[in-house]
Amino acid sequence: MARREGALKVITNTSLMGPVVGAFRRRWPQIAVHLLDINSTQIAERVRALADAGRTGPDLVWSTAMDVQVKLINDGYAQVYKSPHRAAMPDGSVWRDQGYGLTAEPIVFVYNRERIADDVVPRSHADLLRLLDARSGVLDGRITMYDAEQSGVGLMQLSADVQIYPDAWPLMEALGASRPRLDTSGKRMMGQIADGRMAFAYNMNQSYAASWAAEAPQIGLITPSDYHLSVSRVAFIPRNAGHPNAAKLFLDFLLSREGQRVIGALGIRPVRNDVDTPLRTAAPGARPIRVGPALLANLDQARRTRLLGRWSEAMRMATRAPSDISAP
Repeated sequence: MARREGALKVITNTSLMGPVVGAFRRRWPQIAVHLLDINSTQIAERVRALADAGRTGPDLVWSTAMDVQVKLINDGYAQVYKSPHRAAMPDGSVWRDQGYGLTAEPIVFVYNRERIADDVVPRSHADLLRLLDARSGVLDGRITMYDAEQSGVGLMQLSADVQIYPDAWPLMEALGASRPRLDTSGKRMMGQIADGRMAFAYNMNQSYAASWAAEAPQIGLITPSDYHLSVSRVAFIPRNAGHPNAAKLFLDFLLSREGQRVIGALGIRPVRNDVDTPLRTAAPGARPIRVGPALLANLDQARRTRLLGRWSEAMRMATRAPSDISAP
C-alpha cells in the first residue's frame, strides 16, 4: 500500500533527516520523499492549522521539541500506530503508540580547552557549583547557556534539572551570578566556545557539540559524572496524513535496526539498545526525559510562570544574545 501511495511528506527541525532519508530512498526508491525543515514552533502551528481546517497534513512529524510533540499528541493531532518494532523500544521512549522517541542523546558540558585548564573544568554539576562558589572569577562573563524564557529546549532542560538535582536552584543562582550570556542559538553558542569568546557552555546536546569538536580540537566535552539528561527526537504520524501507509513504512524504517544504525553512524546515539553502533552504550548516570505526559507540565501556564519567575530572578545579572540568531 505504501508503494501505491508513492509519496511521503515529512516536516522536521532535525538535521538528521538528509542521510536518513537518503538511506530510506535507496531501500524504497518507489516512494518520493518531500522534506520541509522548519522550526518547532512553525511545525506545531502547521500541524494544528491543517488539521483544524480539515485539510490533508504532513505524513510524519519529527522534532527535537519533545514537549511540543507530546502536546500535539495529547491534543489529538496524532494517529495510533503500533509498529512491529515497538517491543524493542526501551521504557519511556513510546507514548500511547503514537509518539516515538528515536534517539537517546546525552546533554553535556562543553568548554574551550585553551580558556579552562583540564584540571579546573568541572566534571559534574556538583563540581560546577563548587567552582562557581569558590572561584567565581574563573568563569565570570564566560558562560553561555540556553535562555529558558526564549528557548523551548532551555525550558525543558531547566524543568528536568529542577526535578532531578536537589541543588538545581543553588546552581542556577551561582550560574546567574557569573554573568552568563543567555542564548537561543546552539550554533552561535558553539561558535563562541570555538573562538574563545565563551569558555563554558552549560547543557548542550552531545551529538551537536561533538560535530563541532570534530572540526575544532580546542572544544572539550564533559558528560557530568553525577547525572546527565538524555533527550530524544520524537516522531508521530498526524491524524490527517495524506500518505499514512508510506508514513508507517518510514517510521518502521527509523525504528528498525537498519534505520537505527544509520542514525548511529551520524554520531548520534540511537534509542534501541540492541543495535551495534559505536554509541550503543550509554554513559553512566543517564536520566532520560521520558516521552509522555510529564512533559506537558512544561507547558502548563501556572507552572511555567513559577519556574521562569524563579529562574529570571537567578539570572538577573545575565546578558541576552541578540534575538536575531544570525547575529554574532
